[in-house]
Amino acid sequence: MAVAGIDRWRGGWIVAELDDTELTLWATARIESACERLAHHEAVTIDMPIALAPHGTREAESLMRSALGASARSVFTSPTRSASLAVSQSDATEINRANGGPGISAQAFGLFASIRELRTALTGPRFEHWWETHPETAFALMNDEVPMASKKSAVGVGQRLVHLRSHLPLLDDVLLTSPEKVPVDDVLDAIAAAWSARRIATGIATIYGPPGRDDEGFAFGIRI
Repeated sequence: MAVAGIDRWRGGWIVAELDDTELTLWATARIESACERLAHHEAVTIDMPIALAPHGTREAESLMRSALGASARSVFTSPTRSASLAVSQSDATEINRANGGPGISAQAFGLFASIRELRTALTGPRFEHWWETHPETAFALMNDEVPMASKKSAVGVGQRLVHLRSHLPLLDDVLLTSPEKVPVDDVLDAIAAAWSARRIATGIATIYGPPGRDDEGFAFGIRI
């Protein structure tokens, strides 16, 4: 069973491919390259919004915040569809508020190009095996639904490694093959996304939000 998890990092996208317990890590600057290589996988998960609400905010994000408690701030607030097309932060805020959403921070606006890149690449039914996920929530589920320490801290990295090793005994050897410039937290997030992809493929994933698809064919819910 081949699945994959993907996380965005400053140089592009880091991919964790998982075939049973065999893990492979690689990076690409363009999401289209990942689409081609992962075309026949059972499930692919990515830590980036795919389905965007025409108005207001997404139920899936609200449900994950409730589940994460003190770590709720790790859940990104997606822009509305029309706001995601804005060319400036100020325009994005104006459009988003006009459509019932909140203002757009500089950090959030920095992800808009990646959101557009992903949504454009996933157009069409051949990408229905791609799902949105959230690694922070995945790590909490691994930890008996208790959020872990910050992924930027030594304690947080240690916690994540302990849990991932329980699923992937050869994890340390694989980490030595990771693309050199990719930060450790992004690599671990991609591996956690692959863990969620395997749960999707085996039918045991937790779904936050509605289970169906929107009028653009993208899945409403976020799967862990």
